[in-house]
Amino acid sequence: MTEYLKKNWLFILLLIDICFIILYPKFPLINVVGTYVAIRIEDFLIALTLVLWFFKNLKNILRYLSKTITQAFILFWIAGFLSVLAGVYTAYEVTPHLGFLHWLRRIEVMGLFFVAATTIKSRSQVKLILKTLIFVNLIVVLYGFGQIFLDFPVISTTNREFSKGLVLKLTPGARPNSTFAGHYDLAVYLSMILTFLGAYFFYFEGKKNSFKNYLQKGLMLISGVASFILLAFTAARLSFVATLGSLVIVLWLTGKKILIIGLVMLSIFAVGVVPELRHRLVATVTVNLIGGGGPKYNPPPGKVNIFTPQDATSVASKEAVIKETIESTGSATASAKEATISADIAPGEPINTTELGVYRSFNIRTDVEWPRALRAFSKNPISGTGYSSLTIATDNDFLRSLGETGLLGTLSLILIFWLIIKTYLKDLKSLANFERLFIISTIGSILAVLATGLFIDVLEASKIATIFWFILGVGWAVAKGYKREL
Repeated sequence: MTEYLKKNWLFILLLIDICFIILYPKFPLINVVGTYVAIRIEDFLIALTLVLWFFKNLKNILRYLSKTITQAFILFWIAGFLSVLAGVYTAYEVTPHLGFLHWLRRIEVMGLFFVAATTIKSRSQVKLILKTLIFVNLIVVLYGFGQIFLDFPVISTTNREFSKGLVLKLTPGARPNSTFAGHYDLAVYLSMILTFLGAYFFYFEGKKNSFKNYLQKGLMLISGVASFILLAFTAARLSFVATLGSLVIVLWLTGKKILIIGLVMLSIFAVGVVPELRHRLVATVTVNLIGGGGPKYNPPPGKVNIFTPQDATSVASKEAVIKETIESTGSATASAKEATISADIAPGEPINTTELGVYRSFNIRTDVEWPRALRAFSKNPISGTGYSSLTIATDNDFLRSLGETGLLGTLSLILIFWLIIKTYLKDLKSLANFERLFIISTIGSILAVLATGLFIDVLEASKIATIFWFILGVGWAVAKGYKREL
């Protein structure tokens, strides 16, 4: 055991990193002036891992630098550095310390790709990674259900106040985030894990009917079904659809096409039993795609709320407006109906609260966040206006990349993904079944994450990004035949 630790200490540290990142909530450690995104314990843990990896591989650094994949990453980092300089000194839209911290965090999360790619040297290590992820995932899922049904503590960073490390509880109807920063992060994580569970469920070692295989299948089945149900409880529509798409691809490529029907049936069941997911999916179609939905708010003459022009509300405080919304009608039935209408609703918006949330969620992207990113891109198409110039969220990774890093950063990021997927596919057919399943799962995860990136800044979510680049690094090691080479 001691000898194994001496030879594989960096691999063990890598496993510890991933377990800690997944399970430890996002408690702030050091607050940063000008933002509520904090430096946390895992930042130091990852930094330590990267430094130790660098010195351990010092003799190989020049050889690594000569590899195309390394050069693509460096090109992306240089593009990000130039974008920060442009944002600070030409566009004047970036606070220096925020821009450079954003840039350093991208190097940090992507750095685990290199650690994994050059440290993993055998199938047994990849098996240990999978077993660890399955075990850790069971903890994540149990904790998520504990938040829903047992009032387990919630740590969130979805707004400035929550990000201070407040210990909260879910309110009725709220969506779980387990050990992650928000329900969207949890949903993306589950989409990656489910892709691997779907691929390896039908993988057998040794005797097909052995007790070991039955035990593994049982744990994977429990983990998979529970993960899928928890994914439904997050009501993250795009992640749910992206997960289905990645699982369909995995089942198709692994020759389990008939099971796609079962997957569709399970999805219909999940949508049927989780009202929040069902209502949000329906509202997405009826409100966002068709432009219809239920009744819209049409205030009677003289009706005021916080959206009414100032001259009409100068004598009414916000509290008075809310009170009037509730008490303006005579009958008890009408009053109850009015009370269910949001006090800040604008004319023409849906009255139904779920439809209103879906409507605003989409509109804030199309009317505010996405145009802001395109304006930033138009200001400086080559290098963008710099990291942090688009505030905390754009809710589209691709538009965010164009706005913050321009064509140089976006094209270099596309190059990285193209090189990785090309390497995965190059010898896919010649790989043994275990390795082939891992590559297929990793490709499915890439597709799920990038699809989610159409509406969520998933690559900027540090927990998710770290796990994602780690998995890609493991996939690289597998595709390269465990040669510990880039």
